[in-house]
Amino acid sequence: MDNQTQSSRILFGAALGAGFAFLFLTRSGQRLLESADPWLDQIIRDLERVRGVASKAKDAVDEGRRSLAAVQQLSPFGSKDDGFTPETSHYHRRLGDR
Repeated sequence: MDNQTQSSRILFGAALGAGFAFLFLTRSGQRLLESADPWLDQIIRDLERVRGVASKAKDAVDEGRRSLAAVQQLSPFGSKDDGFTPETSHYHRRLGDR
């Protein structure tokens, strides 16, 4: 490990330690923690709500895919082997006769 990497790690550790000391050992740090608590609770609730909405959206997409697959299986035009092509359609033959 080179000296610059080691120095960076030492400075990061010192800053982290100073931040924790401020939060837990000073009155203003404790007030900051107390005021952040409801804010963090709200963020957690919002993230849980986002997760629930994402799960519902995934369920809706999955259900849509299942429904589309079921309709394609029931539809005479959903099969690749039905012999229907634009060239064999009645409409296309009539246009070609002109």
